[in-house]
Amino acid sequence: FEKASTNLKRNQLKNAIVYSKPEKILNWKDFNHEAFLKKGSLQPETKYQRFLKLLQERLLISNMRKNYNGIPYFSCGTLIYNVETLPSTSVVITYHNEARSTLLRTIVSVFLRSPPQLLHEIILVDDFSDDITIGTDLLPIENVVVIRNTKREGLIRSRVKGSTLARASVLTFLDSHCECNVNWLEPLLARVKENHRAVVAPVIDIIDKDTFKYVAASADLRGGLTSFRIIRKRIIATEICRKLLHAGFRTPVIAGGLFMIQKDWFEKLGTYDEQMDVWGGENLELSFRVWLCGGSLEIIPCSRVGHVFRKQHPYTFPGGNGNVFQKNTRRAAEVWLGDYKYLYLRKVPSARYVNFGDITARLDLKKRLRCKDFDWYLKEIYPELAIPSKEQGRYLTFRQGNVCIDSLGRHTALSSVGIYRCHGTGGNQTRGRWILDETNGRLLKNNQCTALLLSSSGDRDNVLVLMPCDVTDERQRWIFEKPPAF
Repeated sequence: FEKASTNLKRNQLKNAIVYSKPEKILNWKDFNHEAFLKKGSLQPETKYQRFLKLLQERLLISNMRKNYNGIPYFSCGTLIYNVETLPSTSVVITYHNEARSTLLRTIVSVFLRSPPQLLHEIILVDDFSDDITIGTDLLPIENVVVIRNTKREGLIRSRVKGSTLARASVLTFLDSHCECNVNWLEPLLARVKENHRAVVAPVIDIIDKDTFKYVAASADLRGGLTSFRIIRKRIIATEICRKLLHAGFRTPVIAGGLFMIQKDWFEKLGTYDEQMDVWGGENLELSFRVWLCGGSLEIIPCSRVGHVFRKQHPYTFPGGNGNVFQKNTRRAAEVWLGDYKYLYLRKVPSARYVNFGDITARLDLKKRLRCKDFDWYLKEIYPELAIPSKEQGRYLTFRQGNVCIDSLGRHTALSSVGIYRCHGTGGNQTRGRWILDETNGRLLKNNQCTALLLSSSGDRDNVLVLMPCDVTDERQRWIFEKPPAF
């Protein structure tokens, strides 16, 4: 560090220690990986943690200097990047009680698969882990900076601390249980250089939590929403065809664990909402804020990073997982959803009673940045999201005489919809809510739209089906008359 700037930044970091580098600095290749991993065996572990570590050690030690086979996507293999013209990045990794083997695998993959001139530093933020030596043991590695929180702060505030110390013009945030694939960095940097307000994310591949096998995910998925949680939805084929096959594509939301952003843009946007706790919902809030305040979110298919998806969190949430998520998402809803806040409260009714704190500063930020209303987001960025009105969304049964529309127990894409004698007990005639979307002329069930598939052989062979919603598909458009047609 430059001494003056380092001292200034240290003063900006409350409840945190920035460790000084030792006199002896090592290249990451010369770091004693085996000793680092073995030291972790002295810590109390569960049977599952011991199993994970054994697998990780085997992978790390046997494949430390081998390149992983790249997973090509369309024309990615033909792209050549001039690294001399790309900006460098600070990679920020936060961790709390992460297994040494998993964390080391993440760090090694960053060094191994990043051009040295593009990797300015790796900033590790230890969120008050039980084992204080994890960070100090990694300090000798060249270009590794270690910060330790003196109390539990959570991922959100920890990332802000890491970004404050970052010296590169571009920030890259990674989870502590990842593996960067070949040529992961250049496509992200190239896009951020091209559009300074683009927030870009790689395709997130899957690292099996039990075998640690690296499995490629589909590259034509983008983030979507259901019950205020992230889902991944396949892009409509025509959207891909309109672009170069290797180009990035817009996404309404990002998963949040792995993304890149210009540092000055991140700071102008207000970094994270630091009144949110630990983890959960911050990705949605950031996604809304980026789009509504003049930026864009993109997935770059030629950049791939593997991620370990766990069934349960490996750490505790002060205040409880559910309460933290409700507080965080309620803050996001209060600031950004505007007239559509009812959608969130309908999906998460228990959040009505959560103390979400003071949002004055975030509302001031929204005003200062002259951000758009959420209505613009729904129309321009996520038009395929089905939005019922405040009066809609009840559990409805559509009846004509003695028969009712019935999903027949089928809830997958292109499942046929039929009619069945009304039984009055709910079930497939109400479960999951039949929703009238009168604005767009759609009838929905389980987040899928009802479509009429016409048969060339005559009206008797026409069929109603449930299929992914597409606002451009006339087969899904209905006219709701009063009295209702059904």
